[in-house]
Amino acid sequence: MNKFSRVGTLLFLTVALAACGQTTPPAGSAVTAPAAAATIAAPTAAMVPALPQNDSYAARRAALPAQAPEALAPAPPSDLTATAPGGKKLSAQALNKSVPLVLVHGLGGWGPTEFLGIPYWGGTTFQNVVTDLNSQGYNVFQASVGPISSNWERAAELYYQIKGGCVDYGKAYSARYGFSRYDPVKCYKGFYPQWDAQHPVNLLGHSMGAQTTRMLVKLLEDGSPADADGDNLYTGGRKGWVKTVMTLSGTNSGTPATDNIQAMLPTLVSFLKEVAKGFGAAANNSVYDFDLGQWGLHRQAGETLDAYAARVANSNFAKNTSNAAYDLSTDGAYELNKFMTLSPNTVYASWATSATTPGLVTGWAYPTPLFMDAPLAALAWPYPWPLRESIGNMTGSSPAGKVQYDASWWENDGLVPVKSQGAPLGSPENIYKGGPVQPGQWYNMGKLTGWDHVTVIGLLSARDVRPFFRNQAAWLASQP
Repeated sequence: MNKFSRVGTLLFLTVALAACGQTTPPAGSAVTAPAAAATIAAPTAAMVPALPQNDSYAARRAALPAQAPEALAPAPPSDLTATAPGGKKLSAQALNKSVPLVLVHGLGGWGPTEFLGIPYWGGTTFQNVVTDLNSQGYNVFQASVGPISSNWERAAELYYQIKGGCVDYGKAYSARYGFSRYDPVKCYKGFYPQWDAQHPVNLLGHSMGAQTTRMLVKLLEDGSPADADGDNLYTGGRKGWVKTVMTLSGTNSGTPATDNIQAMLPTLVSFLKEVAKGFGAAANNSVYDFDLGQWGLHRQAGETLDAYAARVANSNFAKNTSNAAYDLSTDGAYELNKFMTLSPNTVYASWATSATTPGLVTGWAYPTPLFMDAPLAALAWPYPWPLRESIGNMTGSSPAGKVQYDASWWENDGLVPVKSQGAPLGSPENIYKGGPVQPGQWYNMGKLTGWDHVTVIGLLSARDVRPFFRNQAAWLASQP
């Protein structure tokens, strides 16, 4: 992947996490399953709109079919009020709400004072998840880490945001990839300065935030000898500082979406501007920064989004593997998972999201009508040969051959396969049915059907996600 397509991938995925075109019905509205397509034959290229010879994301978005060319039988969406882990509501008397819960956003995400103040967690001021949980006595914080940075860099930022201090990316690591060890603007008072083994925290990561939280636990405990300096993060030895890592729509084993997106940078930037315009901001001057100061890539005063993106595309950041595009690819995630082994001192739990329905002939995963955001549907739609396969019908192997794709990869939430959202490939996981949990074990909490990658956090949807987060906060607070 050349430098332009890599950054194009990054920018598109940023858009995919905050894009417009939602087709989800308002809360409480009735949903009728769409009528099955009349044909029962396997799809062919003749059954979908023709695409230009340049098979780009923009072309697929423009040619997105109105319905699947084969019969579907969609399942009803999951009720978020019924998402208490193990199926049992917890008594308020059994909850220890004093243990902080830190929410870690995914690719393209932002903090509470960024991107026009739109709540990443909840989507609207009235459904703000952080405000809601804190009003119920929980101690909840939301991190703001690099939206397209590598998981190593994001984990370093997360550590210092919780503990306090100035971010240190590590002398050896930063030298290896050619960026500054420090970014002088990234110094923090700390959400929870007393953080240690006697005062642990819980982490909940959405999307790429799943990898970031796991990376943080790895560095806390095992450190990085080449980067250790004084008492910085990389000295390790901080066992038991994280009680539980919970992942939601997590990219725990990467996604084929980053293997084959070939949209051009100008098109992708236009979507970012479309998002900003939808929220009342000047199209080319939205309040958004990639937070790449360590790379010398802060957005400058008066700089347009186009000019800023062009600088990123021509920077050293775009020429190496210390970025989100690599970490989110299945090949990159495969390498990360060899490093980020599970801690014997932390409980791991995961929720998956799914917004596709299998075709009754091919088994291909089609975006479920009404329940997948349009920009994601364009990415996930399983076009037939000779068009390029998508996440919904991917076969063959990843670019570096580390992962083999088959039908088990097809079900997805528009961006991440359900298969990738549980324990890392090859790792055991337990289906959680209630009761006590053990550190060092991974628990599959369930799958949210009819919820795509962004609606599950409340973005671009009228559906209220607060019940889901209340249930997870209660379960985390119930752990001894």
